[in-house]
Amino acid sequence: MITVTNGHELRRRRTREAILKSATRLFDERGFTATTVAEIAADAGVSQRTFFLHFPSKEDLLFTHVDTFREVAVQAAAASSSPSPSARVKHAVAAMIDMATADSTLVRHAADRAQTASLGRLPRSLVAQLSALAIALTESVADATDAPPSKVAPMVGGALGAVQAAGLIAAEEGASSEEMHQRMSYALEHSLVGFAH
Repeated sequence: MITVTNGHELRRRRTREAILKSATRLFDERGFTATTVAEIAADAGVSQRTFFLHFPSKEDLLFTHVDTFREVAVQAAAASSSPSPSARVKHAVAAMIDMATADSTLVRHAADRAQTASLGRLPRSLVAQLSALAIALTESVADATDAPPSKVAPMVGGALGAVQAAGLIAAEEGASSEEMHQRMSYALEHSLVGFAH
């Protein structure tokens, strides 16, 4: 099936990408805290109003990867041939860990995400994104293994929560990408011990 993208959608996507590119560069040069929305908008060649049409807050820029993670997790769960729901959850979350620690931009701004979380300034949209990720992964694993979603959901929640906590602490401590990968993988391994079968 071929999808034709209309001109408006293409402009919207390009504007969003320009904002993200400018934000990433400015965060690298000046730091997240010192960079303002006005500076990001000016650098991207858009108005502040346009910025806010794409991102509700500056903090939202730090979490744009979550939707991609959802796609990666669902694909990894589907690609696994294991009949075990916990093994599929492990495979899916491991794929997200691999992606997170291989992406230099995500690693560079991990401390900013950790500080945002510790200050209680997580964007509202993040809750919806994380919920959508957990639901999609739960449904994917349940469908593939014929396990009831009520049995899969605790596995997904435990794995995602443990990995997220390990990643935030590693970021606060300035861990390297390799160390972050080790810590998050350790958290994943231990989060599913009670579910293994």
